[in-house]
Amino acid sequence: MFYLKLAFQNIRKSLSNFSPFLLATTSMFAITLILSNIAFSKSLDQLKGADAVRTLMKFGLVIIVLFSIIIVSYSYRFLLKQRTREFGLYNILGLNKRNIATISFWELLMTFVVTAIAGTAFGLIFSEFLYLIFVHLIGGNYFNLKVSFQAILLTLLVFAAIFALLMLFAIMTIKRNSAISLLKDNTRSEREPRGRLVMSILSIVMLAVTYYLALSVQGPIEALMKFFIAVILVIIGTYLLYIGVTIFVLKRQKANKNYYYKPEHFITTSSMLYRMKTNAVGLANITILVTMTFVTLATSVALYVGVQKVVAEQFPKNTNISYTGKNIDENKAALNNFIQENGVDHTKVAPYSTFMVMTNFSVGADKKAVLPAENAKMNDYSVIRFVTRDDMVKLGNELPELAPNQVVLYKAFGDRDVKSVDWFGENLEIVKEVPSLKNLPKFPGVFDVFVFVVSDEQELTKLNDLNNQDTIKNNPDNPNVVDFTTPISTEILINLPIKEREALSKKAPNDVNQPNKVIVSTEKESREGIMEFTGGFLFIGFMLGLTFILGAALIIYYKQISEGAEDKRSFRILQEVGLTKKEVKKSIDSQVLIVFFMPIIVSIIHFAAAFVMISKLINIFGITDIGMIASVSFITILVISVIYYLIYRKTSKIYYRIVER
Repeated sequence: MFYLKLAFQNIRKSLSNFSPFLLATTSMFAITLILSNIAFSKSLDQLKGADAVRTLMKFGLVIIVLFSIIIVSYSYRFLLKQRTREFGLYNILGLNKRNIATISFWELLMTFVVTAIAGTAFGLIFSEFLYLIFVHLIGGNYFNLKVSFQAILLTLLVFAAIFALLMLFAIMTIKRNSAISLLKDNTRSEREPRGRLVMSILSIVMLAVTYYLALSVQGPIEALMKFFIAVILVIIGTYLLYIGVTIFVLKRQKANKNYYYKPEHFITTSSMLYRMKTNAVGLANITILVTMTFVTLATSVALYVGVQKVVAEQFPKNTNISYTGKNIDENKAALNNFIQENGVDHTKVAPYSTFMVMTNFSVGADKKAVLPAENAKMNDYSVIRFVTRDDMVKLGNELPELAPNQVVLYKAFGDRDVKSVDWFGENLEIVKEVPSLKNLPKFPGVFDVFVFVVSDEQELTKLNDLNNQDTIKNNPDNPNVVDFTTPISTEILINLPIKEREALSKKAPNDVNQPNKVIVSTEKESREGIMEFTGGFLFIGFMLGLTFILGAALIIYYKQISEGAEDKRSFRILQEVGLTKKEVKKSIDSQVLIVFFMPIIVSIIHFAAAFVMISKLINIFGITDIGMIASVSFITILVISVIYYLIYRKTSKIYYRIVER
C-alpha cells in the first residue's frame, strides 16, 4: 500500500512530466480503438464490399499498432530519462532497486487505467463521427455504427502488452544503473563527435541511389518492384545524413575561423555540434515521419480524386452492354435479341467490336514493332487494342479511309515512336496518329495502352485469328489452350434512365466468370464499386497521416524540453561572461530555426525526388493525370508544412520558457 500511495503522489506532483506520456498513450489507444471498432463492427456487413473494406481496415490497424509501440515506447523512455535523478534519490534514501521497480509498476498500472478509460471514451465518441465520414467517402447509406466489444477487448490487450514492455524498459533502466549514475544520468555532457566521413559518404551514396531509382522508373510495375527497396534506402540514408553529414558540415564550419569566431555563428555551431550526436536520431525520425505523412496523404487523396475521372472515361455513356462469343455476327445477334427482349430503344444503340492483347511491344531503331517479340523487357509490355474504322466513325470520330494493311494509332497511355507493326506476319502501316477517340471507353491498366483502328470487321477478325494461331502454335501440348485465345467482344454504349439500367443490370449482371452471356455494366455500379476501395483507402491514409504527424509532434515536443534543459545552464553562463540578452535571443532563434526546419526541408526534397515513382504507382489504378497528382501533392505539402509550423511555434515557446527561467 505504501508503494501505491508513493506512486500516486509521484504522478500527482510530476504531472508536467507525465502529461506528454499520458497524451501519447491515450491518443494512440483512441486511434487504435477507432480503427478496430470500425473494422470489427457488424455495421460493415450492411455496406457493399464489406470484405474488401474490412481487409483494408485490418491492414491499417496492423500499421497503427506497430506505430503505437514505437511512439509509446519513445515517450516512456523520455519520461524515464527525466526521472533518473528521482530514482537515484530513492536508492540513496534506502529503497533498493526492487522497491523502485515496484513503484514504477504501480505508476504504469495507474497510467494504463487512465489511458484505458480516457482512450475508450474518446475512441468510441470519435469512431462514431469518423464512421460517418468513412461511409460518406465510400458512398454507403448505413450510418449506424454498432460498438464492437471485440474491438475494445483487442485494444485493451494490445496496450496491456505495450505497458508490459514499458515495465521491462523501467526494470532494465533501474537495474543497470547505480544510485550515483542515476543521479548524474540526465546531467552528463556529450563529447564532441567525430567527423564520420565514412557515414557521410554512405549517406550521400544511398540517397543518390534512392533518388536515381525513383526518378528513372519507366512504368508502374517497375515502380512497384523498386518502391520497397527505395523506402529502405531512404530511411537508412536519412539516419546517416543526420548522424554523418550534419556533424561533418558543422565540424567544417568550426574549422573555418572566419566563419566560426563570430557570436551568432560560434554559439549556434558549437551547441548544435555537441548536441547532434544525440539529436541526430530524433531529427531523422521527424524527417521520416513527415515524409511518410506526405506520401500517405498525397497518394490517398490523389487516388480518391483520380478514380472519379477514370470511371467517367470508362463510361462515355452511363450503360455498357457487351457480349463475347465465337465471332462478331454471333455477338451482334445476341445483343440484338437482348435489347429487343428488354425494349431498349434501337435508335440509341452505338455498337463497336474490339479485342485486346497484352504483349511485348518493343520498337526497333527502324521504328518498327515485330510480334511476337523476343527478349521481352518489363517496361515494353503493353495492352494493344483493336477497333474498326466504321465503328469509330459511328461513335463520332473523323478518320481517313483505310486499306486492309493500314491502321490509325491512338496512344491512350504511354508513348512509342512507331511507324509500322509486323503483327504475326501481317505488316500494318500506321498512316496517322490521333490524339483521342471520342466515346471509346478507356481501358485502365498497369501497362501502356495503344489502340489500333483497322479498316473493317474482316480485318479485325483476321488480326485476331493471327494472334490466336500463334498462341495455339506455342502451346501444342496444352489441352486447354483454347482458354488462352483472345475472343472478340461486341459492346453497346447507351444512355438509359435509372430504373431501366438497374433492371437490365439485374437481368445480366457484370460477371466475368459467365462466358457467352450478355453482361450489363453501369457507371453507377462501377463508381460505387471503386469508391468502396478508394474511400476506404483514403480513410486509412487519413488515419495513418494523423498518426504520423502526431508522432512527429511528440518527438518535436520532447526535443524542445530536453534541449531547453540542456541549454538553460549554457546560456546563463554566456550571459554572465558578457553576452547580451538580445544576442542570446538571436542565437536561440537561429539554432531553433535550423534544427526544426531542417526535417521539413529534407522531407520535401525526399518527396520531390519520389514524385515520379509515386505517380507511376498511382498509374496502376488507371490514373494518368499528372497535373492532378502534382496539384494534390503540392496542397498536401502546403497543409502539412503549415501544421508543422504551428507545432514548431507552440513547442518553441516551451523551449524559450525553460531557457529564460
